Amino acid sequence: MLLKKMFKIIQFFLVGTMILACGKSDSGNGEKQINVGALFDLTGPTSDVGWHYTDGIRDYIQYVNEKKGGIGDGVKINLIWTDYQYKIPQAISAYSKFVKQDKVVAIIGWGTGDTEALKSKIIKDQIPFTSGSFSQHLVWPPKWNFLPITTYADHVRIVMKYFRDNWQEARNPRMALVYNDSGYGKAVLKPAREYAKEIGIDLVAEEVVGLRDLEATSQMLRIKEKKADFVYMQETYTATSTVLKEAKKHGMTGVTFTGNYWGTGQKLAELAGEAAEGYLGIMPFAIWTDEGEGVEFAKMLNTKYHPDVEYREGQYMTGIVNAMMILRGIEIALENAGGDPAKVAGANVFKGLESLKEFDTLGMTSPISFSASEHRGAKKGRLVTIKNGQLIAATGWLDAPPVPQAEMRGE
Repeated sequence: MLLKKMFKIIQFFLVGTMILACGKSDSGNGEKQINVGALFDLTGPTSDVGWHYTDGIRDYIQYVNEKKGGIGDGVKINLIWTDYQYKIPQAISAYSKFVKQDKVVAIIGWGTGDTEALKSKIIKDQIPFTSGSFSQHLVWPPKWNFLPITTYADHVRIVMKYFRDNWQEARNPRMALVYNDSGYGKAVLKPAREYAKEIGIDLVAEEVVGLRDLEATSQMLRIKEKKADFVYMQETYTATSTVLKEAKKHGMTGVTFTGNYWGTGQKLAELAGEAAEGYLGIMPFAIWTDEGEGVEFAKMLNTKYHPDVEYREGQYMTGIVNAMMILRGIEIALENAGGDPAKVAGANVFKGLESLKEFDTLGMTSPISFSASEHRGAKKGRLVTIKNGQLIAATGWLDAPPVPQAEMRGE
């Protein structure tokens, strides 16, 4: 199993290197193409979710190129990517190459810290950017970043509102936050603090657990001492499972553990075992146990390109949706350029994305719409839970609470 995983990582790296070496606007064999850059984490601290995301993007673009002949009149999408290992300096270096050498018209990125670090650069270079980060700082105020869904701030507010609306006791519910010391981890702190005061939740603890930490005894004991009713975790699978196992070890029964999308999945049940039972997570995308056109499409792609992979986390659908969204923006730009890929630039793709209205992702998200004043695509999320070791839906689609004016101003 370990050898297979290592081979897969090496294969990804080699293919990525090969593509990086070849990509100009002309493929060299007479094919028309448009270059898109991508930043992936396949070997860094978020690779436990990053590989699903990477596969989703690569698979969708490969499908469009192979089965549909590309976009427009046979224009192929040339995906030029690198494994930047969740390191901001490597992301900045790759970005420079994408823009100056590869002449990409859009970029599909990954992490919060690197995506935020590139904010001013993409504005200057006029490069539309989407990523696996749903930080509110990327879209308020709206510039050149586009998110397919709601933000991390929206997500924690959706969960908090759900708990407050369903709270039965006379006192306020007590909440604890667990996060990692990164841009991604800290993205929910200010929104949660402010929303807790607004709706009557007592925020009693904030604890740091690193993305790869395998122990969190002192943090859980402090949360237990504060008698938290529910805990929201802004983590990925490894840290989330660590928290759940520590909570079980210390007898924290009666506490509901909830978490961010990147820590929510079937993998959590595998890592945490019985400790994951009853976990409740935010899920703005379809999951593998859903029914519908989008999941069937995702399963078709996975079977076609990865016949040995039986199960996909929601992050696979995230990759597909991000690729669908960017390619549709490029397709609109290509149409407006009379079908000539040489006339497609980042500014044209930007306009294409802002023109999207009720864009159908086959049900993998609620419909996506953008405008000059709104760069969040879908405006809903839902909750899923782990029951008998399986990830299943817990609610229908829930509206995100209103965004505070200060947040919209980027404060």
